[in-house]
Amino acid sequence: MKTRKLLAMALSLVVALVMAAPALADGADATSYKLTDEPVTLTLVRLDNSNQPMQLDNKVIAAIEEATGVTLEIEAIAGSDFTTKTEMLIATGSMPDIMYDCYYVSNYASTGIYPDFSQYMDTTMPNIKALFDEYPDMYRLCIDGALYQIPVMGRYVYRMGRSPQIRQDLLEETGLGTPTNFDELFDVLSAIKANHPDMYPIANRNGTGNLFTCYAYSFGAGDGVYYEPKTQQYQYGALSEEFITCLSWLSKCYSAGLLDPDYAVCTSTQWQERLSSGQSCFFFDNPSFATNFNATLATDSDTARFAPMEVPASGDIQRGLFYNKHDLGATVASADTQYPEIVADFIDFLYSDYGCDLTNFGIEGETFEYNSDGEPEILDSAVADYMSASDPMRGFFGAYSLGKLGMARYIDEHDQDKFITEEAANWYNTWENWTFMDEPVLDPAFTSDESEELAELKTSVSDILTSNYDAFIMGQRDCAEWTQVQDQIRSDAERICEIYNAAAARTAVE
Repeated sequence: MKTRKLLAMALSLVVALVMAAPALADGADATSYKLTDEPVTLTLVRLDNSNQPMQLDNKVIAAIEEATGVTLEIEAIAGSDFTTKTEMLIATGSMPDIMYDCYYVSNYASTGIYPDFSQYMDTTMPNIKALFDEYPDMYRLCIDGALYQIPVMGRYVYRMGRSPQIRQDLLEETGLGTPTNFDELFDVLSAIKANHPDMYPIANRNGTGNLFTCYAYSFGAGDGVYYEPKTQQYQYGALSEEFITCLSWLSKCYSAGLLDPDYAVCTSTQWQERLSSGQSCFFFDNPSFATNFNATLATDSDTARFAPMEVPASGDIQRGLFYNKHDLGATVASADTQYPEIVADFIDFLYSDYGCDLTNFGIEGETFEYNSDGEPEILDSAVADYMSASDPMRGFFGAYSLGKLGMARYIDEHDQDKFITEEAANWYNTWENWTFMDEPVLDPAFTSDESEELAELKTSVSDILTSNYDAFIMGQRDCAEWTQVQDQIRSDAERICEIYNAAAARTAVE
C-alpha cells in the first residue's frame, strides 16, 4: 500500500497509543478502521454529476460501511439543483450529517450550522492533520480560526489546466500553421468555417460564465476576483482592459459564426456530442476530454483527431492556470449531528491510505491489485466491459462510485492509468512541462464578518455581470460600452479586492 509521509505515519502511531478507538494507520487491514460497535447511520448529501451519475448500490459503498461500521444514507442531488436544494436544507435546519461539494461555506460560517473540525485535528483526525501540516496553505480555509470544511485533496494528481484542443486534420486542411496567438486562432477557425460552413468551430458548456472561466486569464485578466501575479495583488477581472479584449474576441467569434450560437445553454453532455460528432472542432476547457472525442471520431475517420496546442498569446501575454493539486471542494458536517466524533472519524477515514485506495481503486482482487512496489493498479479485467462505452473511465468509476465524482475525498489519479492512451500520456507530459502555466493561489483566510460581506458583494456584482455578458457577446451592445458595466460594479468589485488583499496581508503577517 502506498506509504504516507513520515509525519503522517508518526502522528498516526502516536494517536494509536493514546486513543481508545482504532487508529487510522497505514498498513492496517479493514478491521482497523471500525469506528463504532453500535449501529450508527449517517446521512450524506453530495452533488450528482451528469458525467458520472452516482450509483448508490455498489460494492465500494458496502465496503466502506463494513470497514467503518457506519451505515450511509446517501442522497445525490443533480448539479443544476444542488446549490438551491442544499441551501434550503441549511435554511430549514435539515442539514445532513455530512455534505460533499459545498462551495459556499463562508456564507453560513457565522450561523453555527457547521462544527469546527479543528477541535478534532489532534485527536480523531490524524490523517487530515498530517495533510494540513504537509500543505500548510490549507489552514487558510479557517474562518476566525475555526475550520468548518475539509477540502478534497490529492495524493497524486496529473498536472494540467484548462487549455486548447483543436482538430488536427482540419487544421492541416487549412494549410495554416498552429496558431500562436488569439488573432491567428481566429484566422484558423475562420478558415475551417469556410471549408465546413455548417460547423460552429468553438464549443462551450455550462453557461456563458464558463467562457470567462476558461479564457479570461489567458487574455491577461481573470474570472471574478483572482490573484494577479504581475501585481501580486488580488484584482477583479471584469474591471481590466484585458477583460474587454477577451470579451471583444468572443464577440468577434460569435459574429463570424465561429462560436456555437447555443454557447450559453449548451450542457456538458451536448458539448461532448458536438465535439465528438464533428459539429465543433475546438474547445478551451478540460483538455483530457479529447481522449473520448478521438475514440468516437475514429469510428468514422482514420484522420479526425484532437490534439493539444499551446495557450495562445494575447499581445505579449501567454499564460494559463494549472488546476489546483487539491480540488478544495468542501466537505462539511452538521453541528447538530447525533454523532459528532464519528462524523469526524468517518471523514478522516476517507483520507487514510486504505480509504484512498478503496474510494479511488475499488475492491482489492476485483477491481485492483497491489503491484510489486505496493502501489494499487486497476485490473485490465475490471475495465474490459466499459471500454466500448462513450466514456469508459467514468462508466467504470460510476459503477463503483470511485474518484472525485464518487466517494473519494483524497484523490489518486493513478486510477486513470488504464484508461489513458499512449497519446494521452504524452499529452500529460506536455501539459506538465508548459512553463507558461501559473500555479493557482489559494484564497486567504477571512473573518466571519468579511465572509458575510463578501457573499453579499459577490452576489451583487455577479448579478450585474451575468445579466450583461450575452448582450456584448451577441453584438447587441458594442464592447466599447463595457466601461459602463465596469462603472456599475466598480465600487463593490474594488471592495471585494480590498477585503482579499487585507486578508492576504494579515495572513502573511501571521
